[in-house]
Amino acid sequence: MQDARRALLVITYNGKDITTDIAKSLIDFSYNDAAPGDADDIAINLEDRALNWSGPWSPGEGDKIKAEIRTVNWGKPGEIKKLPLGSFEVDTADFSGPPDAVSIKALSIPVGADIRQEKRSRSWEKTNLKTLATQTAKNAGLKLLYETKDNPSYDRLEQSDMSDLAFLVETAKKEAIAVKVAAGKLVLFDEAEYEKAAAVTTITKGTDNVLSYAFNWSTTLVAYRACEVSFTDAKKKKTYKAIYSPPGAPKSGPILKINEQVDSQSAAIRLAQKRLREKNKEAGKGMLGLMGDIRMATGLTINIKGFKRFDGKYIIESCSHSIGSGGYTTSLGIRKVLGW
Repeated sequence: MQDARRALLVITYNGKDITTDIAKSLIDFSYNDAAPGDADDIAINLEDRALNWSGPWSPGEGDKIKAEIRTVNWGKPGEIKKLPLGSFEVDTADFSGPPDAVSIKALSIPVGADIRQEKRSRSWEKTNLKTLATQTAKNAGLKLLYETKDNPSYDRLEQSDMSDLAFLVETAKKEAIAVKVAAGKLVLFDEAEYEKAAAVTTITKGTDNVLSYAFNWSTTLVAYRACEVSFTDAKKKKTYKAIYSPPGAPKSGPILKINEQVDSQSAAIRLAQKRLREKNKEAGKGMLGLMGDIRMATGLTINIKGFKRFDGKYIIESCSHSIGSGGYTTSLGIRKVLGW
């Protein structure tokens, strides 16, 4: 058994290593490396015949969990690799039976932070996206990681009955900037830049350990060949109009038409590119179920082969790692890179 391929769950609970304590009672575990706009989370499901978790070990709101997946002999004999998942705070505990069991769920957002649930209405004057992100991170006790060269400025922003996180996500999305909460950090990043990174691996159908897959196309998810922005400034009595077509776009096909406020021709072109990216991202999505792979994480890119029309380079939009009766598995939500 010592030479067998296996995956272990390593858990530190409120600073105490409880890996051995839960090993025999673990039903399953999942880690959700969430898509942009959401927080990472974990779920630990345990049998509780001894009633420890409903008794002396009963979880409390805000309890801190550090989790790690450790693989042994996974790629080759004698190899040990680690996937640190970060720190989480308990926000839910469900008890059920018979048989007695407990499900503990924890988030990467501090439970005491109000950025996710408390709704506010306020105005932001003469500000920029980084300032908005800095304040949101500070309110949540998170470290800000601002990984984009763009820092759009605003004369005025209206936050109307929205949580701070939802408002930040909405504002950033309009700028083609993604937001994510993970490992104690509030991260803002440019997906277009992430798409340029070298693929971490190539996954080939029939060769690699692909357990399941799903791709689709639909007439409702049409890739637009261009975006046209048109806006008339009544005060200046001036109309701004711009068309953006990405490299390699087909000569025929639908054009996305946008009427949103801009204050210059360059702003109109920039808006056209952003809105086209936002819309065309929906047209090339898929899912891969793999034998557990600790290399996989949201924001990384992979190449896939052997899927014919769906072959190419993809960015991982979401990723989950699970340990249970089916062993260690990884599930990916992927999107074909736009390349522009």
